[in-house]
Amino acid sequence: MEQRVTDRGSIKTALFLFLAIFALSFAVYFLTREDSPTPFNNFVRLADAFLHGRLYLTSDVSWLEIAPFDGKYYIVPPPFPAFLILPVVAVFGLSTNQTLISIFFGSLNVSLAFLAARALSKSRSVQLWTAAMFGFGTIHWWVATTGGVWTFSHTVSATLLFAAILLTLYKSRPFFTGAALGASYWTRLPTILSLPFFVAMYADEWYRRGGDPSLYKRVNLRPLIWLGAGTGIFILLNTGYNMLRFNTPFDISYYLIPGILDEPWFQKGIFDFSYIPRNLKVIFGGFPKFIDGFPYVTPSWSGMAIWITTPAFIYALFAGIRNKLAIGCWLSILLVATANFCHGTWGFSQFGYRFAMDFYPFLFLLTVRGIGNDIRWHHKVLISIGILVNLWGVLWINKFGWVSY
Repeated sequence: MEQRVTDRGSIKTALFLFLAIFALSFAVYFLTREDSPTPFNNFVRLADAFLHGRLYLTSDVSWLEIAPFDGKYYIVPPPFPAFLILPVVAVFGLSTNQTLISIFFGSLNVSLAFLAARALSKSRSVQLWTAAMFGFGTIHWWVATTGGVWTFSHTVSATLLFAAILLTLYKSRPFFTGAALGASYWTRLPTILSLPFFVAMYADEWYRRGGDPSLYKRVNLRPLIWLGAGTGIFILLNTGYNMLRFNTPFDISYYLIPGILDEPWFQKGIFDFSYIPRNLKVIFGGFPKFIDGFPYVTPSWSGMAIWITTPAFIYALFAGIRNKLAIGCWLSILLVATANFCHGTWGFSQFGYRFAMDFYPFLFLLTVRGIGNDIRWHHKVLISIGILVNLWGVLWINKFGWVSY
């Protein structure tokens, strides 16, 4: 009975902190958002189209990246965020503030990061400091407060990835984990490549060590089948969605953007291995802009290095490699990052390197594991530096417009 009471108390405390972190994050994000709602409200427009029985817009919108096809105008990114906001758009219509919804999901992400840290570290200080790191010491702060078409996708995808991770860490049924991953995929396609993390984390269910010498008898495929089934639902939905739009199972919307292949950064197509160096240059070598006059240092729209925007990620290197969480995280990061590195552009206009948001939840897990159960002065220093850098970036971009290429 005493253990149950303790557990209830722990759950109540966690719930209180979850809500408090959400409220604090929402307040900070709201106050530091762009002054006007994003004009790149593609998902609001798509949700409105869904409510009117259409998969397309009836007219071109000059400032949006639109894929025209057969006399119709299609939204380029995967549509799951539009489904999520259907109830809001049903009430407010095209006046729905997509930036405000982005702030909601971004605030939720910070609370979910806290729960993920709670599953990995017993230290309340570690849990709170690392949650603060994710919410305010990474580019997630800028991404969530911008709310544009691509940044909104990143924010919602992070919500769904964290949901899948938490379902895994708290030993939920593989089907639900797979469904959360699938929903993330239908928001940001590269995240499907994080499947190895979930396969690794469910290893205790599908693989029995020792015992029978026959590998066949030690492997139970049922958990993997359920995991794949959950994800597969969204793969099939995406296939059907593309068939209805373009008469092909493949998502060709990006290729249909007028003039896209004439851009100098797509000389070898949208994706090519030769594009990897230019992406690596930004994620590891991108610097702010130094100018002669006030304010002297500004963010670069071209992007900034991850070690500048979040120096505390260095602790991910101390998470070890001989455990299933680290193996799953690093393999997923490698696959997702490689897919993004092959893209002709590197995410501009942006603060930091926004494509990294597709694997930030896994890098966050490694960082928490690397810090362990004892938050030390140097952990706090690097986390604090990251918070100051991201505060600088958010204020300079969102409030003052001090940013350039």
